[in-house]
Amino acid sequence: MLELSRAYRRLCLSSFVFVIALASSAAAQTAGEQLTAAIAPPAPLPQRILLAEDARMLTPVVQALFAEGMKSPDAAIRAQAVRAAGRFETPSLLNDVTPLLTDPDPNVRQWAAIATANSARLFIAPAIDELMRVMGPATPANWALYAAALGRITLATPEQFRQIEQVLAAGLPARPGPAPDRDPARIEGAARGLEALTRINGKIAPLGDEARTRVRHVVETPEVGGATAFSRSRRLAVQALRNARVLDGVIARVAVKDTDDEVRRLAAVAAAAAVTADAPSTMAVEDREMVLTSGLADREPRVRFEALRGWGRHLQARNCRPVVTAVGDASPHVALLALDLLGDGCEAATPVVALLRKDVEALAASGPTWHRSAHALVALAKVSPNDAQPLLPRAVAHATWQVRMYAARAAGRLGAIDTLTHLGADADDNVREAALAELVRLKRPEALAVAYDGLTRPNYHLVMTSARALAAETDKPKAAKALVTAMLRLTLFGHDTSRDPRAAIMETLAAVGSRSDSEAVAAFLSDPDLRIAEAASKTFAAMTGEARAATSRSRTPAAPDLAVLEKARRQRLRITMARGGVMELRLLPDAAPATVARVASLAAKGYYDGLTFHRVEPTFVLQGGSPGANEYMGDGPFMRDEPGVAHTRGTVGISTRGRDTGDAQLFVNLVDSPRLDHAYTVFAVVERGMDVADAVVEGDVMAKVELVDAPSSQR
Repeated sequence: MLELSRAYRRLCLSSFVFVIALASSAAAQTAGEQLTAAIAPPAPLPQRILLAEDARMLTPVVQALFAEGMKSPDAAIRAQAVRAAGRFETPSLLNDVTPLLTDPDPNVRQWAAIATANSARLFIAPAIDELMRVMGPATPANWALYAAALGRITLATPEQFRQIEQVLAAGLPARPGPAPDRDPARIEGAARGLEALTRINGKIAPLGDEARTRVRHVVETPEVGGATAFSRSRRLAVQALRNARVLDGVIARVAVKDTDDEVRRLAAVAAAAAVTADAPSTMAVEDREMVLTSGLADREPRVRFEALRGWGRHLQARNCRPVVTAVGDASPHVALLALDLLGDGCEAATPVVALLRKDVEALAASGPTWHRSAHALVALAKVSPNDAQPLLPRAVAHATWQVRMYAARAAGRLGAIDTLTHLGADADDNVREAALAELVRLKRPEALAVAYDGLTRPNYHLVMTSARALAAETDKPKAAKALVTAMLRLTLFGHDTSRDPRAAIMETLAAVGSRSDSEAVAAFLSDPDLRIAEAASKTFAAMTGEARAATSRSRTPAAPDLAVLEKARRQRLRITMARGGVMELRLLPDAAPATVARVASLAAKGYYDGLTFHRVEPTFVLQGGSPGANEYMGDGPFMRDEPGVAHTRGTVGISTRGRDTGDAQLFVNLVDSPRLDHAYTVFAVVERGMDVADAVVEGDVMAKVELVDAPSSQR
């Protein structure tokens, strides 16, 4: 029987190797030919450009197509072509792109500036020179476009940093205070450029004294007469100072009194920052306390949230009263953070245990009001295990899986191993993953049984955690066999989105596998996913000491549904929440056509109906649209990135776990996040319902996600 089993395994493996080789060979033979045929006349030029952009295969035919588009008399086609060229991020297209920096159409100029910065790799100096050349005679609006692009070029030398810093700083005021001749566009462009410069290139050189002084002046200049023309400039200026690690208590005191919510929040973020040897404090203790105290009393919940987080990090050990008070905050996000912080302990006189017990005991048998009790249970397990232990069973048996997930976290704090092994076999895989993660953290042998079972489950997060857990297995042949079996199962499904668990399996195989497993690993050297093929190459070398190169040839991506895209131009995406409230999104088909086509197609099929927002970070994003309610389960095949639109509050993007790995999970930006710019796609903007977005809590259900006709005046 054992020999038969081995023979059957070899037969399956041989068949599997043949299937992968055949698919890779076919892809190699047809990908270029298919693309050439798809982008040939008589198909309309815009359609051909879109298909070439999404395929990301830069052939001579494609390059000629983009050149044709960039010379079109139609401004919309020129914008589309230069946008497409920029997304290839190659210097070979730079000469075609830069002439459009001075195009008569503002949309073309905007995408040309973005494309120039994207294409600056290896040709940094020519891109800098060209942007500086066109900045000289530019209008304030155009100067701002070029400044923003200039700031985000990845630089090679301190001299380049200083050159750009001086140009950008010259666009900022030389003294604080309002002045009628200051142009908002020019100042915002300079501030945006300096924010990117300090974030991307901050390790090359420190921010110079003159530039630092001018950035401070932006923060110190108030609006006049209730205007908001400079508010985004002040936000960017605060972030630039934070990036450069020169935001001190003086400027933080100014920022926390600003009229703009986001500027005040960023002041609280600066005061809350951790102090380490690598990141020493730039703020005196008294300044930090003043800023955080002011933030705790702010009218805006996002400011209170950041201030409370800072208080917990720096001042809770001395004075816990603000944290206790925040437990009753009107914002559920602030209140939940306060409950979490109570788990870190307070001075003896503070009635932490009684407060937490009250919330844990209030857990309803079912329904959406579980959050306070679940957070309180984990906090109670930290500060008073004896009080938490008798309250744990009710959460373990709860009908809501998220409560059981928090119960697993509490059980980990309590060292309740029997409870963790019980939850490791839960009906919901997210609960299993939480229980397994705690068993691994505690270095318990019981983790192995849960991990072996987890490898057979459909939830990619659980499979990934299980694969990593088996690195501790002493019976290495047993672990290797289970891992290879799981790898074959996931690969035969053919889902792009299985990359993360398959990579984790390969990583563990490198630790537990032997030469006898190398034949199985070698099959993946030609995996259609290059990342997996490269991982297989490393694992094969670890097993055998021999080098085998990856030979992957990626599959040709499916083309966007152009009919769906065209219809989406006249539609809005409406998200109706199960607890009430509606978010209505304006789609951006010209900025992210393939993404809009994909999301619109899924929404039309009811894909998102009933899915949740599984990730809620009140001062960052809320993320949802995963069938598995976690980061690792989404729709395949992977989507191309289509960055370009800035990530400001209310924009809606696509979650990824690396370049071009979008899986149709969407996120709503709850704050401005320039660090996401030019890295993540923005495909929509919330036009109505940001108050609904702000109120979303973990696990809230999207009852209906549908396309509705836009008002005729807005099409």
